[in-house]
Amino acid sequence: MKTTKLMLAAIATFLTTWCSLALLGFLLSDTPFKECMTHTATIMCLMIFGWIPSVIVCMDLDERGN
Repeated sequence: MKTTKLMLAAIATFLTTWCSLALLGFLLSDTPFKECMTHTATIMCLMIFGWIPSVIVCMDLDERGN
């Protein structure tokens, strides 16, 4: 059950990071939000930096023991 919680937390954090990066791109440009979600720059930034918050959240949950 612990690994399931860690997996769900990692996926949720990754998706939240993706939406946050797309929202940032949407607010800083004139492109629609849907296009920002699938833009190459957003995906590239997500692949480079998006895993970091997921790792931090999972490490914290693992240390807590839940």
